[in-house]
Amino acid sequence: MRLLYVIHQFFPDCHSGTEQHCLAAAREAQRRGHEVTVLSLHWDHDRTWPPIKLFDQPIEGLRVIRLNHWRGINPNDVLRDYENLHLEGWFQRVLDDVRPDVVHSFHLRQLGSNLLGVAKRNGLRVAVTLTDFWFLCPRFTLLRGDGALCDGPPDEGRGCVDCNHPELRGKDASADAWPLTDAPPARLRALLQRKSTQLRNLALADRVFAPSRFLADMFRKNGLDHPGFETVPYGLEPGRVQPLPATRPRAPLRLGFCGVLSPWKAPHLLVEAVRSSAAKVQLTVHGRVAEPMFQQYIDGVVAAAAGDPRITFAGPYGEQDTPRVFADMDVLVVPSTWYENTPFVVLEAFAAGVPVIASDLGGLSEVVEPDRNGLLFAAGDAAALRAAIERVAGDPAWFADLDVRPGGGIAECFDRYEAGYTALGDG
Repeated sequence: MRLLYVIHQFFPDCHSGTEQHCLAAAREAQRRGHEVTVLSLHWDHDRTWPPIKLFDQPIEGLRVIRLNHWRGINPNDVLRDYENLHLEGWFQRVLDDVRPDVVHSFHLRQLGSNLLGVAKRNGLRVAVTLTDFWFLCPRFTLLRGDGALCDGPPDEGRGCVDCNHPELRGKDASADAWPLTDAPPARLRALLQRKSTQLRNLALADRVFAPSRFLADMFRKNGLDHPGFETVPYGLEPGRVQPLPATRPRAPLRLGFCGVLSPWKAPHLLVEAVRSSAAKVQLTVHGRVAEPMFQQYIDGVVAAAAGDPRITFAGPYGEQDTPRVFADMDVLVVPSTWYENTPFVVLEAFAAGVPVIASDLGGLSEVVEPDRNGLLFAAGDAAALRAAIERVAGDPAWFADLDVRPGGGIAECFDRYEAGYTALGDG
């Protein structure tokens, strides 16, 4: 089959879990003899010339087409996040070039869910993997502005005004305004129409995959009634993590945090828990401390850790360093305050034989089983996290009773994708 994978950002510039999963699926598809092309939004879409551009940027034998579009074409930032009708003709160019049998979306932020309709109008089979809550939430995290959890757009999107765009409070959405402007009425109307438009476009897909039962249930609660909806857990590529010999636990206990230092990944909770504990532990934080989007938050986390010699900020690490990073770790801590699905770092930890202490939210509570492969604590509660750390640090025998096993691989995941693809046609 010819497969077109569509994503909002991609390697080498972006490499979070969504991009990792898309790349892993593409590689697995290639191993099985499928012809794969990736279409990715190009990261530099603030430039003004040319307004829209398509160009190739292959990666490791994988064809990657970049689509760059100037934000000034659609000044309505709210609408641009989920619907860009001016990109439909450019997407058609890609379809005419690639001639795919299946279009599989992994994320459409800043591209637009309307591209699913273009694929269907071409008679193509369409699949979507929901990697977060973007189809429901303008923030994609289902976190309100004050950090509280949300169950979906309140009052059909009106509740998103105070949360995500308080500057639109009291504005009139019915006022006459061209939609492709940054006028408050146009932006407010785009916000109020967001959920219905997104779910209508998502319903066009032939198959919708969710990596966790929790995520699937959240979409069902918000009105997605889709006959082709199924839960397909993520999986790692073969050999991604080669476990190195390590005797756990060590003294002091070695804790690790790996990932983006964002507020919803909550490294501040882990720093607070360690700082407030007298337990004999060492904490190594792996992640970029220079990240413009979160710089103020990161600076606060680093400042909060200052003066505690047990806490080290080691920076990011490359894929080749992954075995070493986990071999040096006794426990991975994932203190997220948003509804995580299945962070790749958890799968990597299990593959390396490392137990996980995680918040009891979303998909984390589906894969972390207390006293079998880790512990769960009440999300957002630094005292509860401290108690979990102190329990592990004070009971070395806890490790002896664990049964930390690798999860399923990308082959098992792609089996389900492939079955979905072929069920829609002759393949």
